[in-house]
Amino acid sequence: MKTTGHRLFALVASVFLFASPTVWASPTSEFEAFLGQCRSTCSTAKNPFQFYGWMEGGITLNNHGNTNKYSTAPNLAPASRNQDPLSGNSYLFMTEQQSDLKLNQLWLGMSKGIDTTHGFDWGFQGDFLYGTDAKYTQNFGDRSFDHDWGQGDYYASIVQLYGEVGYGKLKFKMGKFAPGMFYEAVPAVASFFYSHAYLCYNTPLTVNGAVAEYKVNDCLSFTGGWTAGYHSSFDNRFGDNAFLGGVTLKTSRATSLRYNIFCNDTHGDTNPIYNRTTYNSGTELIQTLIFTYNINRCWLYMIEGLYVDNDFDTYSANAYGVNQHLIYTICPKWSVGLRGEWHHTDAGTLFSIPPVTGTPQNGDLYAVTFGANWNVCPKVMIRPEMRYDWAEYGAWKPFGNGTKGQQLSGGASMVVKF
Repeated sequence: MKTTGHRLFALVASVFLFASPTVWASPTSEFEAFLGQCRSTCSTAKNPFQFYGWMEGGITLNNHGNTNKYSTAPNLAPASRNQDPLSGNSYLFMTEQQSDLKLNQLWLGMSKGIDTTHGFDWGFQGDFLYGTDAKYTQNFGDRSFDHDWGQGDYYASIVQLYGEVGYGKLKFKMGKFAPGMFYEAVPAVASFFYSHAYLCYNTPLTVNGAVAEYKVNDCLSFTGGWTAGYHSSFDNRFGDNAFLGGVTLKTSRATSLRYNIFCNDTHGDTNPIYNRTTYNSGTELIQTLIFTYNINRCWLYMIEGLYVDNDFDTYSANAYGVNQHLIYTICPKWSVGLRGEWHHTDAGTLFSIPPVTGTPQNGDLYAVTFGANWNVCPKVMIRPEMRYDWAEYGAWKPFGNGTKGQQLSGGASMVVKF
C-alpha cells in the first residue's frame, strides 16, 4: 500500500512538471558551461582580467535525527569517503554530511575571457574551492594531484585550471575544467536548489584533458576531445582514455537541446593503494540529454535524461533516470522551484558502493524537492528547501542508518558573494 502511494505521488509530481512548461538557461557549449559563467561582471575592456568569489554555509536536517558516523575504511569513493555511508543525511549529494552548520564553499577564482569575434584571442580560468563540497571536484579517479587535500568533512581542490585559445568559430582549451555533462552546477551561485539530484552522482564534475569547440552558427555548435578518464589528473595512473563530446542546438530563443557523451576506456591496477581492483578494465559510457524551455519571464522548465552503461571485467551494470526543474520567478527578490527525479540503478552503480546486504540489487530512487531563492541584496542569497526521498530496492534501506526506505529532510544555505 505504501509503495502504491509512493508511485502515485511520483506520478502526480511528474505530471505537474510536464504540464507546466518552463526554462532555465542551459550551457550552450563546453566553453559556456556553468563553471565558466561564474565570473564577476566587473570586467571592462581596459581590464579583461576578472576576480570573483563567494562563501556558502548551510544546514540540512532529516526526520530520523541522524548525525554522521565515520569509517576507517581506506580509499572510499567521494560520496562516502571518511564517513559511514549509512549515516547523517545519507546519499543527499553535497549535503549528506553532518546535521549541523557547515561551510559548503569558499570559492576564489580568476579568469580572462576569450573573444574570437575579430580573430585570434586567448584566455584562462582558475577556480579554488575549500569546504565540504570540494571533495567532489578532486582528482579521486586516480588518487593524484589534489586528491589528498583535506580530511574529515573539509577538503580543498582546484576545480578548474585551464587555458584556451581561439580563432573565429574554433576554440580549444586544455587543463582541468567542468565538462558540462548535467544541468545542475557545482558553484552555489549557479544552482537553484541547495541539494543536488541523484543524476549528479553518475557524471564527472571535472575532467583533465583537451577539447575543441566549433560553432557553426548561433544555433549549432559541436565539442569533442580527449580526457584522462573519470576524475583523473594528467598523471593518469591507470592509462585511461576517454572521449568527451557534445552537440548543442538552439531551436529558438526560448529552447535549447544539448546532447553529451563521455566514453571511458578504463584500465585496472592491482596496487591496493589505488583501490581499483573491483572492475579492473572495461568501458564506461555516460550519456545525457538536456532540454530547456523558456516560456516567459516568470516560468522556466528543464528536463534531462541520463543513461550509464558500465561494462567491466568483473561486472556489467546500467543506470538511467530523469530529472526535472520547474522554476517560477515571483519578483526580482523571490523565486520558487520544484524538482522531481526518478533514478534506476543496477548493481549499486549509483553510489559506487555495494548495498548493505552485500549483494548487488536493482532498484529505483525517487525524490521531490521544493525550494526557494530569496535575494536579500545583490550580494546575499538565501536558499531554503524541503525534500522527500524514497527507495524501492527490496532489502536495501539507504536512509535512517540503513533502516529506512524513505527520508524527509529540510535545509537552508546562505550565499555571500564578494
